[in-house]
Order: sequence, then structure tokens, then C-alpha cells
Amino acid sequence: MKKFIKKFLLSSLVVSSIFTSVSGFTVKATELPPVYSEGAVLMDGRTGKVLYSKNEHTQYEPASTTKVMTALVVLENVSLTDKVTIGEKPPQVDGSALGIQKGEVYTVEELMYGLLLESANDCAEALAEYVSGSNEEFAKLMNAKAKELGALNTNFKNPSGLHEDGHLTTAYDLALIMKAASHNEEYVRISQTESYKYVNQPFSDGSEKWATNRNQLLNEYSAYYYGNTFCGKNGYTPEANHAYTAAAVNGDQMLIASFINATDKDNFYTNIGPLFDYGFDNFETIKLISANDELDTYKINEDITIPLLAKSDFYYTKAKSDKTPLYSLEYDKTDISKQAISLGDTLYKVKIVIDGETVSTIDLISGTNREYDNKIKLQENLLEFIKKPMNIASIVLALFIFFILIKFIIYFIKRRKLKRKYSKFHRYKS
Repeated sequence: MKKFIKKFLLSSLVVSSIFTSVSGFTVKATELPPVYSEGAVLMDGRTGKVLYSKNEHTQYEPASTTKVMTALVVLENVSLTDKVTIGEKPPQVDGSALGIQKGEVYTVEELMYGLLLESANDCAEALAEYVSGSNEEFAKLMNAKAKELGALNTNFKNPSGLHEDGHLTTAYDLALIMKAASHNEEYVRISQTESYKYVNQPFSDGSEKWATNRNQLLNEYSAYYYGNTFCGKNGYTPEANHAYTAAAVNGDQMLIASFINATDKDNFYTNIGPLFDYGFDNFETIKLISANDELDTYKINEDITIPLLAKSDFYYTKAKSDKTPLYSLEYDKTDISKQAISLGDTLYKVKIVIDGETVSTIDLISGTNREYDNKIKLQENLLEFIKKPMNIASIVLALFIFFILIKFIIYFIKRRKLKRKYSKFHRYKS
């Protein structure tokens, strides 16, 4: 891990060369290289914007790139320190294997090393049985996670990627899955490991058991090594052909690439690095909005306004040759004037529009506190009543009528008093 980080930091300081050798000829690093797979996607690792695609939504078998999803599901459902007793079925699985045996006990983390470094199918099935009891039940978790990530054209049947009818994904879906994995710290840590020794579980003949990283672009001794590789997973079956998915980092920019159904192995792997270079050279992801930026205000009255702040950062991926875009906000500003508001309350969800297209949404939160008790409510209701023209006229009319009534009352009281005096006077005279 330390060796990889050292290599990564050094490679990040080196400027990409202007020319890259590709399949016997030379292309500029800023030009799109040939892509030797039937399905392919190059995606920004932060925003998810697709920078290049080829049959991005066409379904193909993913082979062992399946194990990226297997790892995500395992990491979300059990602890790495859990102990797994190997059952009868995992050691009998076809294809690549670590060599685990029935009755042996491994931690989840140890099986994850076998899963991601050696691409071991026996480890994949052992983990699936531990999490869900069977491959079939585990596949349900895989498919649920795929839908959660937006991988809507994916259907997993097993945790290993071995050929099975209906076990399919797309280049776009695989990129989404790799994007999620590249932001999972435990996945990255394990998948970057160069090798792992099973100290407590040697082979039955006493020889050492190791898991060695088979990632074609991460291994510096590989003919396909690419210095900016961050993490990834390769795969192959006779039915699926070659598949690969990876994340690469250059400075603070991350790109995700996925490739499915490639038959020309050498050209396929040779051109993955140049495709990443094409993305890094031609595109950039910029922060258009920072968390707590004041994007709007809500006016309650002349004395009270509520600052509306961005709840989170918003990043936008664009061609380096394009200018920084202008954006607008679209949302229904519903009435919030009759409620108490606390600092940080989410008040609105708004659309971010660039060039007439909604590119994302963001929450607006309150930048202040606002009390709203019964006393304030009564005061506001009274002010609102007084301010309305009809109500003012009604009040004036009522006051006028009240004034007239008072006048009449005073007149009748005076007249009554006069009558009494007059009556007393006549009684006195008589």
C-alpha cells in the first residue's frame, strides 16, 4: 500500500507526454485512441458525466468485473473481522481459485483479498454463502444495489462472474458500479494491495498461500501498467471475452473507465491508458457551487429575510476548451412564511439549469433561525388584516357607524335628561 501511494504521488507530479505509443503507431495524447472492446465508457468519477461511450447500454457478460459489486455488497452487509467457515460448495467452483478448503476458517477480509487480488471464484462463493446463504440469495442483494446505483440494465446471477444465462451488465452500469467502489475506502485499500500472505492458512502441503494482485494496469511489472491507475478489476471467460473496469487519478481529477467484450487482449489493454489520458487532457471538473453559498433569499416581510444556502458542493464536468458555464436555478418557491425555521433546515430542492438543460439538483437550506410562535402569528394576522384595502374600508365604515351610533346615543341621553327636567319643572309649577 505504501509503495503504491509513493508511486502514485510521484506519477501525479509528472506531466503526461505529448505523444503516446499505441498499437504500433503514435497518436497525440489529446486525441481519442482506438478502443478495442464492444462496450466502453469513460466517465468523470465525481459527476458521473460520460466523456466517451461505445454501445454504453448494450448488455454483455461482465466476467470477473462482477466481483466489484460482490465486494460492495459484502462491505455493506458484514464486518471485515467476521470469521467464515468454508462450506462444501466454494472449493468445488470452476475457474480461478485461491485454494480454500472445506472446514477452514478465514476472516471476511482475508477472503476479500482473494476475491479482489486473485479474482478467486472460491472466495466469491464463500463470501456469498456467508452473507446470504447461497449464490441465488446473494445475487438479489447485488441486483438491489445495482438499481440503487442507477445500473438499470444489469442482472447478476452469481458473485463470481462465471458464465450463466442472464448474467449481464452494460459498460455504463459497470462504470457506475466502479464509481461507487472507488469512493469506498475499504474497497480501495484492499484492491490496491500488491500481495497478501495467508500466514494462518498455508496449503495442506505446508507451502505458503498468497494472493497476488492481477490488476493489469496497477501492476508495475505488467506490460499494460498505467501510472495513474487508482483501483480496478479485470476479468475473462471464454463466453464473455476480456472485461476491465478501473478508476484513474490525475491531480484532483478522477476518471472511471469500463470495457466489456474485448477479443484482442494486447490492443485492448494497451489502449486503456491512452483513453484515460484523453480524458485527463481534454476535460476538467470544476466546482460551480460551494456548500453554504447564498443562492437566493426568501423575503417574509420588510424586516425578515431568510438566506437560502447551498447544502452541498456542486461540480460540473466540461471540455477544457469551453468557458465556465453560467447556471440558473428553477424551483417552486412555496410559502414558508407561516412556519418556524431553524438554521440548516432544508427548505427547497432546486434544479440547476445550464444551457436550458437540467444538469443536477441541489437542496437549499436556511441560513438563519426564524421564530414563529402564537404571539408573532397574532401580530402578523392583525397587520395583514389591516393592510388589505377591503379591510381598511370596512374598518373606516365600522368606525363611522360607531361614531354615528355614539352621536345618536348621546343625543338620546341628552334629550331624555331634558325631558326629565321639563317634567320636574311642570310638577313644581303645579
